[in-house]
Amino acid sequence: MTVIIPKKVYQTIVAAAVRYANVRIPFEEWLEVSGIFIGKNEGNEVYISEAYPIMHQTYDPDAIIDKYIWSDEDYISLSILDEEAFSRGEFTVGWWHSHPGFKVMLSGFGDLKTTLSFQSMNPLAIALVFNPQRLIRQVQMPDKKGDPIIPLENDPGFKIFRLDDPHNDKSPFHEVDYLIEGYENAEHMINMINKFIINITNFFPKDNLFETYEKFVKERIHELDSKISGTEEYLKTLMRQGESNRIPEVLENQQREIRKYVAETFIKIENIKEYMDYLEYKERDTIIPKVKEILSKWDENIKILNEQLSRFSKKF
Repeated sequence: MTVIIPKKVYQTIVAAAVRYANVRIPFEEWLEVSGIFIGKNEGNEVYISEAYPIMHQTYDPDAIIDKYIWSDEDYISLSILDEEAFSRGEFTVGWWHSHPGFKVMLSGFGDLKTTLSFQSMNPLAIALVFNPQRLIRQVQMPDKKGDPIIPLENDPGFKIFRLDDPHNDKSPFHEVDYLIEGYENAEHMINMINKFIINITNFFPKDNLFETYEKFVKERIHELDSKISGTEEYLKTLMRQGESNRIPEVLENQQREIRKYVAETFIKIENIKEYMDYLEYKERDTIIPKVKEILSKWDENIKILNEQLSRFSKKF
């Protein structure tokens, strides 16, 4: 059998996992994240249409093992998503979680029981385990201390498993084949997803989302205002110096630079909007409206840009 994974599903898993385990976070504070897959079965094939992040571990510096507890909110999320999927003719086809910095497997601390709970409802349900470091470093962690680290090539950072016996949480498990869609080839996938990881690390923090995006928008607006006022001063200087013949060329160049800056900012804003799809489901109702409000400040500023540039053409 084969599990079909669209590019957006793969990106969701990567983004949600990297948000809680990246180079900006101390290693000892890396946390596991967990979510579900929505899709359908056709014969023995599993077609995934959506991956939803649901929850993450709670960091406790005094705990031997980080707390990994599903809250009432998480169970409500699962119920809502399952009902929405059913209305589209789909259903929950499995779950996924991250093992940041350690071996990709179904651990005995609860992974087997969780997988059993999904397979007991759907024997073809799957469990995907992802390690961001396996993807970034392209190495497989050893089975036990002293074993060598195995080099990998174009590995997506995860494996998919299924219990041999969907009625026994002590059952052995086996790997399942998969196909990731949306990339030219495996090498292209690794190159693109590593660039994606850099963007997520820098611009999709686990904490201080609002502060991060407010600072970004404020700085971009300030820089845009500086470019506009700088252009006007430059044109005034040319007029005072009797070099008005240079004004058309200078104005064209300055407008080009301003529009380039605006286009670059729009790309980053579109990235932020995309990141909202990688939030945990229970976060979305509170975070997305606030982020939209923050981003709207840039939109309001841009509305008068054409008017400002047209004014320069008439004035000079």
